[in-house]
Amino acid sequence: MKNFTLLLTGLFLTFTAFAQTPMVEKVWDHSKQSNATWDPVEEEWIPGDAPAWMGGTTERGMTHMDGKIYIASRNGGNKIVVLDAATGLEIPSETITLAPEDVSGGTLPINSIAVTESGKIIITSLAGNTQSVDAESGEPNGHFRAYMVDPDNGNAVTPLFMWHNVGDAVYPGMRLGDGMNFYGDIADGKNGYLITAAASDKFVLRWDFVNGVVVAEPTIIELLESVPAPAEGAPVSLGIAPQLFPINETTFMVDGHGTQPMVFDMDGNMLASFTGEVTTQQEGVSGGSWFQFKDRDFVFAPTTNWAGTPLNAFELFELPGGSFEAAVSLGIIPALGMGSEKNTSFSYPVAVDVQPEQVLLFMMVANNGIACYKLTMDPGTSVGGELAADKFVVNNPATGVVRFNTEMAKVNLYDLSGRLIHSINNANEINVDGLKGLYVISGVKANGQTVKQKVMVK
Repeated sequence: MKNFTLLLTGLFLTFTAFAQTPMVEKVWDHSKQSNATWDPVEEEWIPGDAPAWMGGTTERGMTHMDGKIYIASRNGGNKIVVLDAATGLEIPSETITLAPEDVSGGTLPINSIAVTESGKIIITSLAGNTQSVDAESGEPNGHFRAYMVDPDNGNAVTPLFMWHNVGDAVYPGMRLGDGMNFYGDIADGKNGYLITAAASDKFVLRWDFVNGVVVAEPTIIELLESVPAPAEGAPVSLGIAPQLFPINETTFMVDGHGTQPMVFDMDGNMLASFTGEVTTQQEGVSGGSWFQFKDRDFVFAPTTNWAGTPLNAFELFELPGGSFEAAVSLGIIPALGMGSEKNTSFSYPVAVDVQPEQVLLFMMVANNGIACYKLTMDPGTSVGGELAADKFVVNNPATGVVRFNTEMAKVNLYDLSGRLIHSINNANEINVDGLKGLYVISGVKANGQTVKQKVMVK
């Protein structure tokens, strides 16, 4: 595998290990788990409600722009739901209704959504089979379609292209549009590209926009390897609902139901992935975003589905020096997941808003809800103030249990958002089985001294 860091020279700066501590804090959470109630008799969570605008799996694509979140929705008709990014609440007056004459056809008329640098909204259909033809007429009916919605022109809808490959003997019929993204711009004199991937296959398709005009035929990129590697003799397969994140003109991240998040060049060579000790919890999810903050490198990705622990959750990773192989988990968010409902679309879209002093991390799980957390940098402090110089944790990093050098009268374990995870009295260790990432332990010794220490759980 090539060195991803070297290929992005100029993007990665020298990593200073934990000179500032990443801190993750909930901004808002509108999910079935956040509204759940605990049944002490059955000893189980009773799910709450997802937002009223959310259907079953009718929302699979999300993006953000200028303090708002835009979600492609088919719940009660084709539309773009608009939320206030500060609160996660719907702004009904700004819903963009898409008329049948504006968007039509395809297995799903709209499914994915992205924005350009100049603020145009791009939406695409989901095409179940791009070589499909009508049984009676013999005409192609499996087009993959893209449209531009212009907020500066009354949300006017302009078709960009519709593509099929009926009769193509080189490339098969493809399922396109489970995930889509856009890099650059579509304005006059500007360049960019729209990118999507074929589900359960090895192909990524890229449509270039040159001087604001789309090139009709896509560049088809064949992925040459994957993590995990395919079975011996089998081709690469992204699995269900692959999601994409363009990094720059020459590299992109892709993640499908059958893989870890992976970085490729435009020739299909894999440059980096989670091949070290730290990875996402499951391959059975699709999504992920790479970003830089304070000259440090991160990946935010879904990590469990409805069969994982916790249910339907996401994970934030830091990449020391830009290295996926040295990745450090900063914790799972939300700590209890977003709900137990099945998300049979397998789409877990994320959006990242990098600001000078914080990063907003938006995450959505169809049929469960949507949430926002923020990442900031804390210069050497943590929950409740300064960390103790007295290092009382014996095994750091820890696996399974965290042990102390003396019996503690009371111990609290917090995640980096300040959420209490475990509490125990009169103990010389605390159970951290099933946890991973950075945590803070606040303890009271037998003599009454209060101490705090960060601990890495692997």
